Amino acid sequence: MRDAELLDLLRGDPEKGLKALMSQYGGLVYAVARRNLPRVAFCDADAEACTADAFGDFYLELDKYDPSKGSIRSWLCVIARHNAVDMARRSKPVLPLDEELNENSDGTSLESELEGRELRRAVLAEVQSLGDPDREILLRKFYLGEPSKTIAACLGMSVSNVDTRTSRAIEKLRKNLKEWRK
Repeated sequence: MRDAELLDLLRGDPEKGLKALMSQYGGLVYAVARRNLPRVAFCDADAEACTADAFGDFYLELDKYDPSKGSIRSWLCVIARHNAVDMARRSKPVLPLDEELNENSDGTSLESELEGRELRRAVLAEVQSLGDPDREILLRKFYLGEPSKTIAACLGMSVSNVDTRTSRAIEKLRKNLKEWRK
């Protein structure tokens, strides 16, 4: 269906117009959203949400769409990309696993701060060595702050399976880090 026909359908019968729009461009818009969301932090459900938002945003801003500036296809891809980038930007880490030292404004000693930095590195290295899906579960849960229910939906697991894997992975980390401390 051509852009002019889609626009007429969207204005005349929004429900049919959106169905036709999603049928024609759904796969493309999803691919753009998925490509712009890091796999370790976002799952297919997040990409689907960006895709749905892109179609909704396009429809809500239909009056602003100017066919002379680009096709519906390109407009939808731009919206999907912006939605995915915004979603990724809003996702802030909960635990500081980075290697940068923070200012010592609280009076702690440089030695204790360096020890904490080494411990963070060791923890991150141990988490990385766990392998998937345990590594991804721990990063999502403790670094990104996602609840078990969200992680389970993204990884196609049950919530109890995610919780069990989390518990076992933490025990494994404790054991390995005890050896590191010696």
